[in-house]
Amino acid sequence: MRFWLCWLTALLLAGCDGSDRQLAKESLLYCAEGAPLTFNPQLAASTQTLDATAHQLYDRLLDINPDTLQPEPALALSWRRSDDGLRYRFTLRPGVQFHHTDWFTPTRPLNADDVVFSYQRLIDKTHPYHGVSGGHYPFFDSIGLSTLITEVKALGPREVEFVLSRPDATFITNLATDYGVILSAEYAARLLAAGTPERLDQQPVGTGPFLLAQYRIDDFIRYYRHPGYWRGEVQLAQLVFDITPKSSKRLAKLLTGECDVMAHPGASQMAVIKSHPELVLDQATGMNISVLALNTTKAPFDDVRVRRALALALSRDDILQAVYFGIGYSAESVLPPVSWGYHPNLVMPLPDTDRARWLLAQAGLENGFAMTLLVPSGARSYNPDSLKTGQLIQRRLGELGIRVRLQSLEEQILRRELMAGQQDAVLTGWSADTPDPDNMLHNLLSCQAIATGTNATRWCHPLFEQQLAAALTAPNLSERIGYYHRAQEIVQLDMPLIPLNHTLKQQAHRQTVNGLQLRPYGGVALRQAWKE
Repeated sequence: MRFWLCWLTALLLAGCDGSDRQLAKESLLYCAEGAPLTFNPQLAASTQTLDATAHQLYDRLLDINPDTLQPEPALALSWRRSDDGLRYRFTLRPGVQFHHTDWFTPTRPLNADDVVFSYQRLIDKTHPYHGVSGGHYPFFDSIGLSTLITEVKALGPREVEFVLSRPDATFITNLATDYGVILSAEYAARLLAAGTPERLDQQPVGTGPFLLAQYRIDDFIRYYRHPGYWRGEVQLAQLVFDITPKSSKRLAKLLTGECDVMAHPGASQMAVIKSHPELVLDQATGMNISVLALNTTKAPFDDVRVRRALALALSRDDILQAVYFGIGYSAESVLPPVSWGYHPNLVMPLPDTDRARWLLAQAGLENGFAMTLLVPSGARSYNPDSLKTGQLIQRRLGELGIRVRLQSLEEQILRRELMAGQQDAVLTGWSADTPDPDNMLHNLLSCQAIATGTNATRWCHPLFEQQLAAALTAPNLSERIGYYHRAQEIVQLDMPLIPLNHTLKQQAHRQTVNGLQLRPYGGVALRQAWKE
């Protein structure tokens, strides 16, 4: 048995003979539920992409402290804001080294040019890199970064200034999200001169704790320790992301030792993990939500009576028990109760089939209608089993004569469908990147987020937009809270999406693994992990 496990593990690690025993101890196998869409998190909003790239390959100007939830220095040692809130000046950390890889050898440490390049690419449509790899930046496009930042400039080798068009209370925390990575301007210039700029996002060069060594598409990613990492030496010499979409296979690999860490265990697997003497289950409150997003630009979902009828037909508690096995709680609003912007007085209506049938009759749909519901394949951080959720919705809506066809799609295809905007409805959701309520509300429901595909409802409501905009410039927290409460009330009245459930963040690992950190926001960070 030991030989067999060694042989399997050797496919991903260097081997299991005596000479490689130390390497096996310094290597960590992370079983991920999917492959990244790119190696640049600026270009994607998928959980798999953020997990595999954001904290393994890159750093940001600032990080969000997972305990205090406040921004703290990272690549920027310090920052200052002007009194009018329109200018932010950052002083960079000295001596930060980029990765030395097979495809690039840097000649200098990080400087202000790298910061300017990383953000200029996002906001300047004439920038030579703006359209590379598709030219879509889902998170930053959805928050309107290109209209917020009017200028980003180097004031010296270690001084950078951002000039804003308006004060924005979320600006600092948005720079600290997983998407705010700093790329190498020197590497980008080299690729542009060679006529291969797209390689910037395929063969990455960052300053993070690991560098990319090998990627076999949809199979595994191999990272090596970054020997010059500015935070100090990382204990793991090698990190392997083993891409295993089926949670049953991920659990089997965890049980046999072919994986050290398992992403997103299924709710039905909790009992097995908890009872196994060699496994540990980590759980943390997550700021997330799963929703049924209705395309409000298509009939019959452009009729609020139909949207309310669907909300009355569903049983969020049934979904919570059958899909989440009770691990989580039913959503009463778009924001979860852990958010400081949560509206405590909003309550979703209880299931009422008779009332739902009456609303459909008022809309002239007493005989029901046919619709297609898109569901993402595989588990999501906010929904462990979207297909099963879809089947429960299909059954409930069938009682009203609504014939639901389920269509399961891979992440990349689903994202394309949502950007095209022809869908009837989709099971989607959001895991917050920052503690700020704007992060969830803006990405799920703002007008700007329609083009990026994160607003799958395609709902664009002027009063809702006013509340979000006013919250960003409000002089104090209590006023911001008031604006977010009104924004949630508008959503509840117009029901462009139906909030379903919130869940806990979960991760399982073998007892021999230490130093894991289950972050409340964003992707996984493995730089502090080590094995006994």
